[in-house]
Amino acid sequence: MTRLSTNGLSVTYRTKQGGVRAVDRVSFDIESDEIFGIVGESGCGKSTLANTFLRLLDDNGEITGGSIEFEGRDLTKLTERELADEVRGSQISMVFQDPNTSLDPVYTIGQQLIETIRRHLGLSKREAREHAIQTLDDVGIPSPEDRLDDYPHQFSGGMKQRAVIAIALSCDPDLLIADEPTTGLDVSIQAQILELLERINDEQDTAVMLITHDLGVVADVCDRVGVMYAGNMVEIGGVEAIFDDPKHPYTRALLRSLPEAHDMQDELTVIEGTPPDLRDPPDGCRYAARCDSVCSEACETGDIPPLYRDGTDVRCYLYDEAENPEYDGQTRVVAESEVGQ
Repeated sequence: MTRLSTNGLSVTYRTKQGGVRAVDRVSFDIESDEIFGIVGESGCGKSTLANTFLRLLDDNGEITGGSIEFEGRDLTKLTERELADEVRGSQISMVFQDPNTSLDPVYTIGQQLIETIRRHLGLSKREAREHAIQTLDDVGIPSPEDRLDDYPHQFSGGMKQRAVIAIALSCDPDLLIADEPTTGLDVSIQAQILELLERINDEQDTAVMLITHDLGVVADVCDRVGVMYAGNMVEIGGVEAIFDDPKHPYTRALLRSLPEAHDMQDELTVIEGTPPDLRDPPDGCRYAARCDSVCSEACETGDIPPLYRDGTDVRCYLYDEAENPEYDGQTRVVAESEVGQ
């Protein structure tokens, strides 16, 4: 069952130098039983996309196109009151990459957790405390009845992140958005957090959208993945399909840059050039200036629709018979409403 669906979503930030379209006509679905990864380099629009779902954009940011369908409602049309009372925390929760900015240092973990529970579930103080203890236990915090009264500074980095996840899960949301949840944690703690996200998805029927720049994390825990570049979603597919047979030249370049793709004696592959200035993006493919597979003038001028190729949705003229005469495979144009399904 589709839990969330975006169609042509665009987000623009107002700056003194003009508008910056940080997210540009992005479309994809998230199913109720999956972990959907979104990957791309810094500045590609991943975190902006995540914040858009809960309308947590900065004051200079606004949704300038498209829709976000969730449980039959378009989140872009809801009032701030409706979002706060009916969606944030109760239906969609978010885990930010730095738990230190998510937890208030002057309140105990229990106070912050119980406040969330009482706000959304309407339980008594006693019932909310019992629920909070159980939630901390669910995310693997030992002696939860004792740790409930500790302050954030008394928790390690990994324990803080578990506490943030506990707060996010305390009201049994349908969708959990995790924005770089393992940043700054050591490898063993990263593995524990990722295992926790997998268990949440499997046991609690909570869909997970995992934002990361780490392709290794995607390979370990995600079912499907969307690859972002300069505000565009350039490829969407199952993890095995993306890793075994990537279609978009940018996806290929990302995978070639992984240490695992090289012998120990080899230098890592570098993607030459820099992403475009989103205040004045190119007319065609935003990756064209760095691409080693340009096949048509349309790469620099056209607006390619999503194409369906061997199980993945890809925006690339390599798979367009009209623009690339050398391509002889089977492909079809995908309607915007089909992207990511």
